[in-house]
Amino acid sequence: MYRSIFALVVAAPVSAMPVTAAEDKKPQWLFVQAASDAELLDEVTLHIPVEREIFAFTDRPAREHRYLNAHEFVSLWGEGADSFAGDPPNAVLSWREDGEVREVEIELLGAELVSHGRAIQYEISVEEVDTLAEIGQEAALYIDGHWFGDGDRQGIYY
Repeated sequence: MYRSIFALVVAAPVSAMPVTAAEDKKPQWLFVQAASDAELLDEVTLHIPVEREIFAFTDRPAREHRYLNAHEFVSLWGEGADSFAGDPPNAVLSWREDGEVREVEIELLGAELVSHGRAIQYEISVEEVDTLAEIGQEAALYIDGHWFGDGDRQGIYY
């Protein structure tokens, strides 16, 4: 009996190794869009100017970073298993209002380029829509991560 328990204890970490190794091959990308301001057009539409490229980065152990133009970023809501359309990301929108930093959690259901590519309009879901009524200056959208690519430098950012 002790041999069976010992065999299970020794085998458990070994059997878990391939899963961990597979996860390490697929870095999780996080995104930040910063702008001088943002505007809530209605209860489900957030408008953010594209004033600079969207910053993308990974967490440990990959520690990579890239800059995406607005077209590349919006394309992440395209078709396929690795798209944001299939698994909408969560995000935190922060801004400065009356000298204080405010923030609200939202879900980004969709994204499209508007104003000839100079802004992104997000379709959002938010519980605290009243909080967004007076979005101030220095807006930043911090977007949850997602797995892209297969780890063999075949993904969108590699």
